[in-house]
Amino acid sequence: MSKTPPNRRGITFEVGAQLEARDSLKNWYAANIEKIDYEDEKVLIHYRQWSHRYDEWFEWTSPYLRPVERIQLRRQGLHDDNSPVRRRSAPSPFRCRDANS
Repeated sequence: MSKTPPNRRGITFEVGAQLEARDSLKNWYAANIEKIDYEDEKVLIHYRQWSHRYDEWFEWTSPYLRPVERIQLRRQGLHDDNSPVRRRSAPSPFRCRDANS
């Protein structure tokens, strides 16, 4: 009988899903789910922009897996349809005046 992943807010347990994972040095990194082992209740995590040799297996209940933060999603252009997208405009050249002018 195949087991089902837990229902964790913000994490979709499917191959390619984005999340953040904490490495052994306690740093959080953007990551993707590469494989799911339903028998052992684990997911293979690939840290984005890292070699696959650093991929790690995590239990799907691990506290070292968390959803991608909304700020991170917006920065990467992955915002959802309901979140407002804020764009910064270029600074006005009239704001940076020399104090002597």
